[in-house]
Amino acid sequence: MVWLNVDKPLRTCTLHTDDCCIYWIKKEETNYKGLGHLKRDGGWLSFNDEKEAVIHKETSFPKYQLINHC
Repeated sequence: MVWLNVDKPLRTCTLHTDDCCIYWIKKEETNYKGLGHLKRDGGWLSFNDEKEAVIHKETSFPKYQLINHC
């Protein structure tokens, strides 16, 4: 599993592939960012693999910057 952190205000999608990453470990739902779904400011979306996450980013957020964090 991998996680894609969609940040609408910054127009970025950050890919997290390492389950030891501190951001992966501490991810949580907030008032404005969802966990498993998107809210006003974005959210954390899970995918089976990196390729699936990148395809989703390119399809849903083509103008956002893709950042490979880990």
